[in-house]
Amino acid sequence: MSVGFGDDFKEQVRAATNLVDLVSETVSLKATRNGTDYEGLCPFHDDRNPSFHVYPDRQSYRCWVCNEGGDCFTWVQQIDRVTFPEALELLARRANLEIPKQNRSGDRGVSEESRASQYDVVEWAVNLMQEAFHIGPAGQIARTYAETRNLTEDTLRKFRVGYHPEDWNWFLNRARGRFTAEQLKSVGLIGERDNGRGYFDNLVGRIVFPIIDDRGRPVAFGGRVLPGSNIESPAKYWNSPESNIFLKRRTLYAFNQARETVRHDNTALIVEGYMDCVACHQAGVTNAVATLGTALTEDHVKFLKRFAKRVVLIYDGDNAGIAAAERSIERFIAQDIDLRILTLSEGQDPADYLEHHGADDFQRLIQQAPEAWEYKLQSVTARYGIDSVSGREQVMKELLDLMSAAPGLAGSMREDLIIRSICQRTQADELVFRQQLNAVRRKKNGSERFLRRDAAPAPPAEPKNRSGGHLAEQELLEIILCSPKHVEYIRHQIGPDDFDCAHYRRLLAMCFDLTVEEGVLPEPQQVIAAAESDSELLNLVNMLLDSAQDKGIAGLMKEPIQEESSDGTSVPPHLERVLRPLLLRRARNQNKLSKQKIAQASQAGSTLNSDTMEALRRITKSRQSEMGHPTSPK
Repeated sequence: MSVGFGDDFKEQVRAATNLVDLVSETVSLKATRNGTDYEGLCPFHDDRNPSFHVYPDRQSYRCWVCNEGGDCFTWVQQIDRVTFPEALELLARRANLEIPKQNRSGDRGVSEESRASQYDVVEWAVNLMQEAFHIGPAGQIARTYAETRNLTEDTLRKFRVGYHPEDWNWFLNRARGRFTAEQLKSVGLIGERDNGRGYFDNLVGRIVFPIIDDRGRPVAFGGRVLPGSNIESPAKYWNSPESNIFLKRRTLYAFNQARETVRHDNTALIVEGYMDCVACHQAGVTNAVATLGTALTEDHVKFLKRFAKRVVLIYDGDNAGIAAAERSIERFIAQDIDLRILTLSEGQDPADYLEHHGADDFQRLIQQAPEAWEYKLQSVTARYGIDSVSGREQVMKELLDLMSAAPGLAGSMREDLIIRSICQRTQADELVFRQQLNAVRRKKNGSERFLRRDAAPAPPAEPKNRSGGHLAEQELLEIILCSPKHVEYIRHQIGPDDFDCAHYRRLLAMCFDLTVEEGVLPEPQQVIAAAESDSELLNLVNMLLDSAQDKGIAGLMKEPIQEESSDGTSVPPHLERVLRPLLLRRARNQNKLSKQKIAQASQAGSTLNSDTMEALRRITKSRQSEMGHPTSPK
């Protein structure tokens, strides 16, 4: 039985919760062909092909790649980072079920820092500041400011805009008997004085925009100093510090309002400030959200791509906006999403543009926004030009730097498409561009080691002596994982016994077994599933995938094929280069063994029997291989 709750109540909550509806609040789900389950992108890892499944009949979910799974309770625990009792209470409230009195969080002695109490504190503060904004003379300064920004009454109430009067103890005085100072401090409503003697309110004299999470719960605040205020503040804007219920890198302002339009239009607009975001919604551009005093993060993009395939970053047209746009491109160009950049005319932000040009013109700009890589190309071309050799060289250098620095881009289909587009637009030689890109990457990553996430165990130890043969073994496995269609050719050239490293040998055998015994190509997902019960092998697969991506193996395998092999097979030049030292090493090993057999036969005074003749044949063949003669399949 769960601590504080009976099994009967737990099952009552489970029965009242539709898991598909619950998960759909976070993940965009689609019914599978057989209609018995739903699939979507997994929220627990960087999923590019839907591997996450929800099973309504069992009321359970599972990702078949990262193996996360469970029921409605584990879902809330994982997504909201809460304990089981807190998840149970959240689901009970969601289902409008009455929580047994003896089991309420207050009666269990939950600490003041608990998430449940923090939600209550923030909701209380939102209501308090809304009232101060709309009622009484103190809020007149905020109402006047809202009028100058053309915010309507409907917009103000929709976004629950509030005001904090010019009183440094306003929260503290009104919280007496309800919340402690520590509770107020835990969500950033108050701060501790430097001398440690008491507290002071944050947000004093500011118009306040509550930050609502994707489940519709207030979690934090953003405030702006008002013109004409008597409060002297070094910062024009103030945002709540992070807390147990608020992480800036994962939260987007107004997503609760934008969710349906984002999903319907398959597009999310990212603006830089609350006022710009509110202005967009008031003008009917209701798929706009804003970051919270930080740049757009990878967590933001991962979150958004569960709801939309297209993200448009909208920046002010000043130098700071242009710099922010270019930083975003490097971080997110590799993301499996249609990322576009829009910078407005110099001196304008979205609110200004909407006021002067209207929503239709704004939507037209959004539709015309270039893809992130194209924005970069336009930017550097305008800066350097491509008519001169030096200008063209600088343009290509910046594009190479961008693509080599972008995490996760190497070897992806996205990289392949971008390279082709860049070369078509600039009339550059595609092969030369790829070779230069790989050279830049090798230079940058030559001394780096690739590690998996902190939670994962260490990958198997690599051979102590990293000979050329061992490196070739590693790279051949990377080729198989990146380009599994070549596994049949590889299998006829090399075998597991030809590998020196035991870990690599086991993995190669597994890949071949998938092909021969199960009739499937060793795609990464298939190999990961096959290695699921062997943590050491699984970590090796992950390490090799990381390494292959950073080396750009998939790109190297796309180099033009100069000629077919002796049996008519089209073999990529890079695969031939990797196989060559392995085949040569095998030939030398066989040569050594053959010489030993001949020596033994000579010492015994034997005639040339069939074994000795075969040994001589192998020596001759080995010498031909070393002289550059082609080797027939194994």
